[in-house]
Amino acid sequence: MTFHSDLSRLIRGQFDEHGISYDCLWPLDRLTARYFEMCTRRIQPGPRRVHFSDETYDSLGKLSRQGKDDTSAWDSWGAVFRLRQLLVDGDNVNGFLTKSIRRADAFDGLLWHYDMHHFHLGRETDKDGFVERSSYLLFAIIAPLDAYFVDVRPHPTPGGVGWVSQDLLRIVHSNWPKLIEKSVLNGVSGIDLTDEQMQVLRGKNASYARNIDGKAIAPLRLGTAGDGSSILCTWRARWLMNKLRDFAEVLRNEDVRNAVVQDM
Repeated sequence: MTFHSDLSRLIRGQFDEHGISYDCLWPLDRLTARYFEMCTRRIQPGPRRVHFSDETYDSLGKLSRQGKDDTSAWDSWGAVFRLRQLLVDGDNVNGFLTKSIRRADAFDGLLWHYDMHHFHLGRETDKDGFVERSSYLLFAIIAPLDAYFVDVRPHPTPGGVGWVSQDLLRIVHSNWPKLIEKSVLNGVSGIDLTDEQMQVLRGKNASYARNIDGKAIAPLRLGTAGDGSSILCTWRARWLMNKLRDFAEVLRNEDVRNAVVQDM
């Protein structure tokens, strides 16, 4: 038995328990990084304060008016407030997320670059407990004690420019500037790019600092590595692996082992 084999067993057990698919041939460092990614992509239940941006209020007003002739718009309007109440009550909201949270090999550029989840706003749930796919999405930043509803928008096409819209970050900056303060790079200039150019870079898993209102903003969760994985989660996995090696080295000392056994 070693710390590394224990870690592998624990992670695989968690994936199996929650029905998350993964490659059994992954080396431990990759398995650990994917575990940290899944912990980030899935939202831990707990009561949160919910904050609406001005743009979200505007979008909800439009949905309400459209709802007279468009049932999907009306359903989405209601789903936003249902989701708000679930977050306030501390209930599980993972059913509103993409079904890819059941796959450890799925990547999420929106989350790693913008720190945003996207929630489906359907009325019904399927047999797997996921809300039905909807014509509209809620883009939101979820913190341990708070949830920030950034905007409600039509569902972008797969790989479409809507997933990289810089306007989403501008909304965050104008409504809650504190959320991106830690990502401001002082003394450098951000890159001015169109959303179409950013879409190309996102497709290549490139990380970059963009110019938002005259500030250079780094990816809010450090962005992605060349293979599309989270840089932050990869760093956390390597930190943990190094720690386990340090612990194993310390326990090679017989006096230390005896002291540990005595304490236990």
